[in-house]
Amino acid sequence: MKLAKKLLSNLFPSRCIFCQQTVKQSVEVCPDCYQALPHNEVCCVRCALPLAEGINNAVLCGRCIKKMPAFDYTYSLFRYEDEIIGLVHRLKFGEKISYARSIGELLLKRLQETDEMPDCLLPVSLHKSRLRQRGFNQSIEISRVMAKKLVIPIEHTAVIRQRSTVAQTGLNAKQRQKNIRGAFIVVRQLHYKHVLIIDDVMTTGATVNELAKVLKKSGVERVGVLSIARAPVKG
Repeated sequence: MKLAKKLLSNLFPSRCIFCQQTVKQSVEVCPDCYQALPHNEVCCVRCALPLAEGINNAVLCGRCIKKMPAFDYTYSLFRYEDEIIGLVHRLKFGEKISYARSIGELLLKRLQETDEMPDCLLPVSLHKSRLRQRGFNQSIEISRVMAKKLVIPIEHTAVIRQRSTVAQTGLNAKQRQKNIRGAFIVVRQLHYKHVLIIDDVMTTGATVNELAKVLKKSGVERVGVLSIARAPVKG
């Protein structure tokens, strides 16, 4: 089996998903490209909103000070700009589902750098109509990579979208909150104290906040969010 894998690796080497350079590690991102990506290092400690360089990295953003979100913490690997926008679009709309493996590995590494250890992963669900249209849920595919390494379950049927919502793209923060309100429902009791929501891009946080509210009402004590990228809030 090992010999077969080695032969396949030699015949079809893994390539960096950004520059196409040959890579040997399981994460298909070469060191140079990874270093050049817009890492979200200076951000709000609660919602991971990107903050200006030079600001203390242990502060809350103005929005969280004004009203604390329902989720307890957020880790977002990158700022939603440049190459990351292209990466997410290719994953979601360009049929590059294979990218989920590398993204899952990167998110796993980020989680393991923290003190957080969830009891289960909960990928943000798509409404059945959107799932039929796209053919897959990128958050589920990413979660599978992580859950296998963490040896914890994925819950993608216990909480569903009970109604289809307008695409959040183009809506401001207040419009997003109104659009997503009441969209999620718990259809099967979750017997976990700590749940980690997996999402691709966190923009205003309206979706994951609504999901966290539903989870806590059902009895979950701690809810975290882990995403590929965090966008700056506009409006």
